[in-house]
Amino acid sequence: MQRKILKPMPVTLVPAVLAVLALSGCVLACRGRETAPPAPSHSEPPGRKLAGAKTDLPSPPSLDETGPRMDLVASQALWHVYRPGLVIPFAGEGWRKYSQEYSNPWREVVRVEGRPGRVLGRTAATLRFPWTKAAGAASLVVRLHGGSCGGKLSLRLNGKLLKNTTLPTGWTEVAADIPPGLLTQGENTMVLAVAKSGGAIHSIELTPGRGAVSGGAWPPSSPAASAMVAGKPCPALTGFPGLLLPIEIPAQGWLRFGTAATTEDAHFQIAAYEEGQAPRILFAADQGAGSEQERSVPLTDLAGKLVGLELAVTARHPESASWIRPRILLPKVKVAPRPQPARNLVVLVADALRADRLPMFATTRVRTPHIAQAAQSMGIAFTATQAASPSSPPSHASIQSGCMPRSHGVLGDQSKVNPGTPTISAILAHAGIATEFVGDANFAMRRLTPVSHWTEFHQPNAEGKGGDCMAVVKEILAFADRHTAQRFFASAVAFEAHTPYLYHEGVTEHYYRGHFDEAIGRKPDGIILNQIVSGKLKMTPERWAQLEGLYDGEVEHLDECVGTLLEGLHARGLAESTPVALLSDHGEGFFEHGSLGHAYGQYAELIHVPLVLFLPGLGHGQHIDTVVSHADLVPTLIDLMGLPADERVQGESLLPMILRDGPWVPRVAASEYGRSYSLRSRRLHYLVDYAGDEHLYDLSLDPSEKTDLKDRQPLALRYFRDLAGIYLAHRANWHTLSWGTLNNHGPGFPAEEVAR
Repeated sequence: MQRKILKPMPVTLVPAVLAVLALSGCVLACRGRETAPPAPSHSEPPGRKLAGAKTDLPSPPSLDETGPRMDLVASQALWHVYRPGLVIPFAGEGWRKYSQEYSNPWREVVRVEGRPGRVLGRTAATLRFPWTKAAGAASLVVRLHGGSCGGKLSLRLNGKLLKNTTLPTGWTEVAADIPPGLLTQGENTMVLAVAKSGGAIHSIELTPGRGAVSGGAWPPSSPAASAMVAGKPCPALTGFPGLLLPIEIPAQGWLRFGTAATTEDAHFQIAAYEEGQAPRILFAADQGAGSEQERSVPLTDLAGKLVGLELAVTARHPESASWIRPRILLPKVKVAPRPQPARNLVVLVADALRADRLPMFATTRVRTPHIAQAAQSMGIAFTATQAASPSSPPSHASIQSGCMPRSHGVLGDQSKVNPGTPTISAILAHAGIATEFVGDANFAMRRLTPVSHWTEFHQPNAEGKGGDCMAVVKEILAFADRHTAQRFFASAVAFEAHTPYLYHEGVTEHYYRGHFDEAIGRKPDGIILNQIVSGKLKMTPERWAQLEGLYDGEVEHLDECVGTLLEGLHARGLAESTPVALLSDHGEGFFEHGSLGHAYGQYAELIHVPLVLFLPGLGHGQHIDTVVSHADLVPTLIDLMGLPADERVQGESLLPMILRDGPWVPRVAASEYGRSYSLRSRRLHYLVDYAGDEHLYDLSLDPSEKTDLKDRQPLALRYFRDLAGIYLAHRANWHTLSWGTLNNHGPGFPAEEVAR
């Protein structure tokens, strides 16, 4: 059905309307040139109508407009915009995709002489951007305010000087031709330098062929805009005829959107391409002037894949066309009712426990019958859990606060917690719940004392009760006995399987039956690990078998402790009312990447951690492969206790994910330690090491991360570079509940207000 459209209001960026969910009567004017962005894997002319399009679309199932979704307008900063070449507008959030400098040189947006521009806080900045055309001749235009930049501009492209010029005092366009071969297909690096800091930069535009596009309309700062139609504001994507978004497609996903043609006929086209493949046309249709239509396109064939999603408009005046409220929805499914608030909670963190030692996460030789049986009968395993850090202090701070290291302040082993950091103990204590910490993790936990509120704080080994996990379990159950008339929360740390790896009679023999070499011993500690790494202690296959056998024996012994805990709660009649969370703070390395222990990098053996929630009545052996984080634990616990969400917490509750009997939208989670960080999707893992070097691995095919794909998968590299730019800028203030995830922004994600 076509409907007449009222005359649209002028296109402006209005972030507040991103939350408005008007379903119809919405129109946006669209500004820009007439061509669409070329795909990296094909050479079709921009804007060409590709063959193979289908205008007849299948009827969608009943789609869930209130459940998990991917809001493609709220994610405006993740779109690459074209007219016809790439445009980098600095007055919005989208430019961050091209800046991954650890020390951000860019500052606020200002308005100078009627135009917006972003302040360059240093005299130089590095930008990394993709080029999707062949390495032929091209041109660029830089739009900046010459006076604020000190009257000088220098440009280097891929290490070679491209332009060095004097600027006039006001706003100006600086054009430059790019010789063939200098701009490469794939990733490129530009260094922009000015004479003084504080310069205002409006945009950079790169165009195929010679003859830079200058003197025309300057591009808008964002592809998102709003129009008032029949008294209702409507969010849409507009302002650019070509849009490209690297995106992970959820299982059973449908792309729902409106198309609007205002003053003239228009052709709308949606394509998607996978790594190294030609684009697949998902939708193409001509539309008459003065009409708006809503459509739904199935994405089933792309489920679980990372694709480049392209939206293109072809019209004589493409500003007359727009994409209205594009979003990816899932079918409606059964959602279990929310459970009654839990009376009590227990959290057990196993120090340095690798995920691949538990059968819910990998095929393993380690025997954990108590954990496995409980997980099958009442457990939910989150098989893609990202630790906040590969080191104990930052990770424990995140487990206790629901915040990431850059927010709570514990960035490394010597850091202190930031005042005002929320903690689970303080939140629950304020609600009248008795709280206990038990464990010999003084190195990590004592620094959280200023912001914690523990009714009781116990260190069994320091109190002469032993350092074994059985002593920890005994104290948890004793605390439960002391608070039979009060709700309680017990948070515990078991030192299994951290060094020293202790020998357990009748257990360790399951994994190592040979002679115990005295160089390794029966309780190898961190000193021995350092000797191995430094080469002072020469390793043989027998010594490696002994070391890993001791570690695996620690994991089986931990299983006995978990069994004792669950049996103890059952014996006290508390099992049904006391959910238990089992997780680890980080993993442990056994020379997969040239080191032992942990904190040496961001590799999967260190930051892929187990998380199992034992939830009687809800859990029944589910495996959820959606990516989750340490930061999601606290909001989940608060939710299980029936308390309102704490706005200071950065993660989000996993309870809605648990209650939904169906797929969830993809998530990307982060880890950080010092200057290193990593980003994890369900299948892919991107990490930046301490030296600033990037690495990319496919965890589904290469769980040990032996093959670096950084130079082989340009779409995946660009996907994570985009997210890294957003992450580095906003990680200290990110709030998943309102901002969404790094790859799927929510209505609360910040859109900068331009100074007036």
